[in-house]
Amino acid sequence: MLKRKSKWGKVQQFVFQRPQPTTSAWSRVDMSVLFPDLYKRKHALTAEMMAGRLVPPTDAITTKRQIYVASQAVGLYSMHFLQGTTEVALGFGNGKINVHNFKTTKRSYTAQPSPENMPVTSIRDHVDSDHHRIVAGTADGLIQTYKLEEEAGLVETSKVDLENAIYSLDTSPSYHVCALDNRRIQVIDANRMEYVRDVGRVAEEYDEEEEYAHKQRVSAIKFRPENPYQCVSAGWDRAVFLWDIRMEPEKAAVRTFKGPKVCGDGVDVMGDKCVTASLSIENALQLWDLGSGKLIKSVKYKENDNHAEYLYSCKFVDSKRIFAGGSGSNDAKIINSDTEVVEGVFYDAKAIHSVAWGPGCLAAGGVSCYVHVGDFDTSTPSDSAETGE
Repeated sequence: MLKRKSKWGKVQQFVFQRPQPTTSAWSRVDMSVLFPDLYKRKHALTAEMMAGRLVPPTDAITTKRQIYVASQAVGLYSMHFLQGTTEVALGFGNGKINVHNFKTTKRSYTAQPSPENMPVTSIRDHVDSDHHRIVAGTADGLIQTYKLEEEAGLVETSKVDLENAIYSLDTSPSYHVCALDNRRIQVIDANRMEYVRDVGRVAEEYDEEEEYAHKQRVSAIKFRPENPYQCVSAGWDRAVFLWDIRMEPEKAAVRTFKGPKVCGDGVDVMGDKCVTASLSIENALQLWDLGSGKLIKSVKYKENDNHAEYLYSCKFVDSKRIFAGGSGSNDAKIINSDTEVVEGVFYDAKAIHSVAWGPGCLAAGGVSCYVHVGDFDTSTPSDSAETGE
């Protein structure tokens, strides 16, 4: 609204309204014919913005949609599809969890695991005969366990304070394993919510001969699906550890190997294979053999040499496909690790911090104010994107 005085001293007000859609004959005119130079500049600008962003010949991610969440103005830190449901849980930087239906994108439930409004760094779940358990780890050191009820939503059932920020967490039927900001990895009894033991040993004052642990921050930890007593961890020190949580701290490291600098939820395990996503210019997505600790291969992620890769998160979709995302090209891709063909992609204007895979569905989000969701059929031949059929 604009105000000004007339020559008679009266205040006149002018209200500027947004132009409304028109149904005149001009709306049916092909404007590209009337203004060809303007349209050429527009398409040139679009081509410049999308430089290097090659859409796969056949994008296997279908029915793409977006979950808009105002809470994500403070950043998405974690994401997890809830087993046996049509729900995806999102953890934010303000200490909240939102649960959305990934078919309709509508919010179903919400909870506040962190009373200090600290980020929810990890979300996991476990289903047994009695209930559906959802576990959240926060940056103020809390592990909150919720029971998912259809009418009541997320009902808190237990809580434990580890008194150190939790950077990563994973759960099994019997245990939680947590990576803390003091480089320690702790095992918590999932039923009694009590401390069990440390995995590895961290000295109060750093001593390389006395320590059996990561040298820097541990960013990701993951149980082996077929063995609830073994887990894999990785972090800033470019080391990957395979642990047996039943062993004494100094004997718990079954295997260790050097390589990726993991700075997010960048570890996943399937069988004897481990995939890592690292903050590297190239060769950021790598497959490892847990039996020998040797590198199987580096999976090409970037589309051209103008982009760095810089990945934060990765997930196995099946034995051949990997879903990963990061900040190098601000996207998330599902890639065939054998052929290195990109079978689908979510493009964003900002960094992708977390990716998730559920039954027939993919999701990716980060700094932007929305989460990308799309359907993906794993029965589709993995080489279809290469042939364009």
